[in-house]
Amino acid sequence: MAELQHRTRNLMGVIRSTADKTGRASNDLEEFREKFHDRLNALARVQGLLSRLNEHDRVTFDELIESELSAMDGSAERTSLEGPSGVRLRSSTVQTLAMALHELATNAVKYGALGQPAGRLSVRWTLDEQGDGGRPWLHIDWRESGVKMPGGGEAVAGTGQGRELIEQALPYQLGAQTSYVLGPDGVHCTIAIPVSATRSARETPDE
Repeated sequence: MAELQHRTRNLMGVIRSTADKTGRASNDLEEFREKFHDRLNALARVQGLLSRLNEHDRVTFDELIESELSAMDGSAERTSLEGPSGVRLRSSTVQTLAMALHELATNAVKYGALGQPAGRLSVRWTLDEQGDGGRPWLHIDWRESGVKMPGGGEAVAGTGQGRELIEQALPYQLGAQTSYVLGPDGVHCTIAIPVSATRSARETPDE
């Protein structure tokens, strides 16, 4: 019950913050409704992953990225995923990281690699067992290519709140190291975060 109450308070805080930020970034009620609905769906997907865990298990990164991208219709044929399976995420990082991935995926569908016929998305990740401070770190590389970018200094639509989440919230809340670059043919984003010290039991070879 204590764990349930703790998670519920955290979730309510995330929803309240999401509503506030979405409201400030929306031009009208209809835009707010669409964006807020999408972000609530992303949170619901995370809660679905968390609800299936026992008390000693963790959500893995491959589960999280596959869950988010599978919610984006028509993206599979233009997406490449590569990295070790079973990298366990700390419970305190899952929701915030999921929202960052959701923002990246949503922008890719609307404006980037998953919304243009020539676009491609590559998501690669590696696990550094002895990262900063002697802790294991997950390094995520999100790279879009084949995107026709706006010319003449025109701003790319839809990047504001997602970029703020990646460049400010992830480092502040999770101690992450991030970068977000609008390249000549698409977004290139890197995220490095500390993760749980052990791999998922189902991914650990028999001794």
